[in-house]
Amino acid sequence: MSRLFSKRSRKRAFRIFTRWFLYVVLLLWFYVCQCNPIIRGYCPLLLIPLATAVAMWEGDLSSGIFGVICGIMLDTATGKNVVGFSALWLLAACPLISLLTRFWVKKNFLSYFIFNTVTAIIMAAMDMLFLHWVWEGAESVISFQKSVLPAYGGAILFSVPVYFLIRLIYIKSLPKEERKLEESAQSAENAEEES
Repeated sequence: MSRLFSKRSRKRAFRIFTRWFLYVVLLLWFYVCQCNPIIRGYCPLLLIPLATAVAMWEGDLSSGIFGVICGIMLDTATGKNVVGFSALWLLAACPLISLLTRFWVKKNFLSYFIFNTVTAIIMAAMDMLFLHWVWEGAESVISFQKSVLPAYGGAILFSVPVYFLIRLIYIKSLPKEERKLEESAQSAENAEEES
């Protein structure tokens, strides 16, 4: 019996390790995309939807740590003078999202989209206020139109594929029993929403 239990726990640990390894691979890939923009010097802030999606499916402590790492990498990729600015906001948002989805809000795309949009809007407002308006004054409107709005708007727009990718990674890393329960719960939610 203990041999079976240890085999099960090793499989579970391997699945968790694989899931977090894939999260880190996505983090590094989005970071490289952020540092080397593909579309005429423009790249959406993909690390924000990544952090909020992981927060929706993982625990509050792990999502808070992952949010801080995403925030620091976001600040270094965008070249902000204040490293840790985004990390502070993601540290507040990610555990809150995790706790809300664990106790009060259903884990579905609509709730994720709302959480991600609110997080991106708050971060854009704080970015505009503290990093542009304070230093640029009236000329900060140009920065808002040329850099802040497209970058954070892209974080909202590209949250759709990021959510489904993180959801796929999470569900595929569950054991068969838990995966079937999760899929049946999702199908029940979809049936409720349709009726």
